[in-house]
Amino acid sequence: MPRPSLFARFSERRHRKRASETDIQTNHRSNPHSIPQDVHHSVTQPGSPAALTPPATATQSKHWRHRSLASISSILHADRHHHNRMSRPQPKQPQQPPSPQQSQPTPILDTYPKPVDVIRQEEYPHMNTGTYLDHAGTTIYSSTLITRFSSLLLSSLYGNPHSFNTPAKLSGDLVDSIRLKTLQFLGADPAHYDLVFTSNATAAIKLVADSFRDLADQTRSKSFWYGYHRDAHTSLVGVRELTSPSEGRCFASDGEVEDWLENSDESETGAPGKLGLFAWPAQSNLTGRRIPQHKNWAGRARRREGGPTYTLLDAAGLAMTADLTPVFENLDDAPDFVCVSFYKIFGFPDLGGLVVRRESGHIMALRKYFGGGTVEMISTLGDNGVWHLSKGLEHRSEAGKEGRKLHEALEDGTLPFHSIIALGEAVDCFREVYGSMENVSRHTTALAVRLYEGMKGLRYANGRMVVKVYEDLEGGNGSTGYGDSSRQGATVAFNVLRPDGRFVSYDRVESLANDRGIYIRSGGICNPGGLFNALQYEPWQLNRARSAGHHCGSGGLSIINGLPTGVVRASLGAMSTVKDVDTFLEFLQETSFTLESDHVRDSGYADSSVFSDRAARHDLFEEQMSQTATCCS
Repeated sequence: MPRPSLFARFSERRHRKRASETDIQTNHRSNPHSIPQDVHHSVTQPGSPAALTPPATATQSKHWRHRSLASISSILHADRHHHNRMSRPQPKQPQQPPSPQQSQPTPILDTYPKPVDVIRQEEYPHMNTGTYLDHAGTTIYSSTLITRFSSLLLSSLYGNPHSFNTPAKLSGDLVDSIRLKTLQFLGADPAHYDLVFTSNATAAIKLVADSFRDLADQTRSKSFWYGYHRDAHTSLVGVRELTSPSEGRCFASDGEVEDWLENSDESETGAPGKLGLFAWPAQSNLTGRRIPQHKNWAGRARRREGGPTYTLLDAAGLAMTADLTPVFENLDDAPDFVCVSFYKIFGFPDLGGLVVRRESGHIMALRKYFGGGTVEMISTLGDNGVWHLSKGLEHRSEAGKEGRKLHEALEDGTLPFHSIIALGEAVDCFREVYGSMENVSRHTTALAVRLYEGMKGLRYANGRMVVKVYEDLEGGNGSTGYGDSSRQGATVAFNVLRPDGRFVSYDRVESLANDRGIYIRSGGICNPGGLFNALQYEPWQLNRARSAGHHCGSGGLSIINGLPTGVVRASLGAMSTVKDVDTFLEFLQETSFTLESDHVRDSGYADSSVFSDRAARHDLFEEQMSQTATCCS
C-alpha cells in the first residue's frame, strides 16, 4: 500500500485529535431508497480509509462532509475562536459543526462470491496504477478473461466461418453457440430474439437507421417519421438526418413522450400508415438517469393508433450495471430493436450488438446494401438486369419462421470471429467472478450513493457547495434517484465551483485528476440534449457558444461568459471499491482546499484562524497542486 502524502497524514492526525474532543449524536432512520439491510455486512475495505455509511436522512446528510476523510474546511476553521484576529475586520463565517468521532466500519455490500477487494487483487492487478472512474466509457477486463482467451487462440486453429474446412467449421460452430449464450445472458429468449454482432452500439443504431431509410424509399411518402428522447446519445440523434426535417421530433421530457403515446394526432406521425421509429436511452450516458421500464413505452408505441411505430432502445449504458431481463421478458411490450456494447459490460472484446425482436425482423430484411456472406445468390451481368437474393427473405413468405436467418442477412462480410470467441469467455468469467448482474447492480448502487452523498456534502467555509451535481429529478417527485436502481445508474455528472460560486473549467478538473492518477471524463459526453438541459442553456446561448468557437473537444473554451460548456463525469463499475470512491472524494476535498486558499489570498485580507493553523502545510500543499496545475494553466 502506498505511503500517504504528508498532507494526508497531517489531516488524519488533526482529524483524530478533534474527534477525541467531540461527540456527535445523530438519529438513524430508514431510507426507502437505500439498499435493503439484509444484504449489508459491516466490513472495512482493506487498504481504504474507514468511513461511515452514506447518510439515509437529512440529519445525517448535514454531517456527511465530515465523514469521508479529514474535513479540510473543519481543520482550517476549528481554531477560529482560539486565535487573535488580525487588524483588518473579518466577514462573519458560519459556525462549523464539530468533527465526528473516529469513523466506524463501513457497511459494504458483500454481494459477490468473493469480497470485492479480493476480486480486485486477483482479477484486476492492472488497475493498481490508478483510480479508474470512467466505466461508462468502457469497463476493465479481468485477467482471467485475457488468460483464457489467449489459451484458446493458442490451443486450436480458427478459420474464416465463410469457408467449409475444419478450422472454419470450428469457428462457425463457436459463433453460433456464443450467440445463443449471449442472448441468454442478456435475458432474451432466442426463440423470439436474434442477435446481430456489430462493431459497437453506434453501428447497431446505424444498421436500424439504414434499414428504415431503405424501407421508406419503397413507400409512397419516401420517408419515415422519427422521434427521439432529449437524453439520447449523439448516435441516436444522428438518425434524424435520414428523414426530412418535418418528419422528426425531439421529445423534451418524459411528459412529452407520455402525451404523445396517449395522443393519436396524425400530425405527430404523418399520414395514416406512415412508417415510424421512436428511440430513447434506457440510461443517460451523461447523468446516469434511467427511464423506468414500467413506463412501457415500447408496448404502448406498438399499440398506438396511426401508422406502425417501431421502437429502438439504446441499452448500452443500462447494460453496464443492470440486468436486461425486464426489457425482454414480456414479448408484447419489448422494444423492436435494442443496442448494447459488450466492452461496457466486460471490458473486452470491443464488440457491440443489436438484439432484434423476430416479429419485427422484416424491417431489416429489406435493407438495400448487401455485403459478403449476406446473400444466397447474386448476378453481376445479364440482359434482364442485375439481381441478388438476400438471406433472411423468408420474412416475406414464411410467417412461422420470422428471423431465423436474420443475422446472416445483416452481418456484412467476415464476422470478427476471434472477438466473438472472446465474448463467450467474457460471459463465463463474468458469471464466475460476480455471480449475476443483479449482484453488480446492488454493489454499484450502494457505491453510487456514497459518491453522490459525499460530493453533495462538500462545503467551503462560507457554506457554499464545492460541487454542483446534475441530476434529473423527473418522475421522482423531486427526490434523488440515487439508491433506487430503477431510476439511477452508477454515474455522477457535475462541475466544481469556487468559493464565490464561479465554475472551475471541467477540463482543468479532469487534468488535475489525471495527474493524480484518477481517471474520469469531461466535456459534452456525446449527449447534446441532456447536456444543455442540465446546464439550462437557452438556444441563443448555444448559438453564442458556437459563435465564440466552442465545439466538441475545443480546449480553452470550457467556460464562456461564466457558464460551463460541459461537465465532469465519474462512473462506477462492477469492480469499483469504496477506496476508489473515497480517493476521488479526497481529491475533490484537496482541490477545494486550494481553491479556498486562492480565494482568501485574492480577497486582500487574511484570517489568522485560517493561516496560523495551516501555515506549515500550506506551502507543501500548494507545491503539490502547482505540479498538477502547470499543464492546464
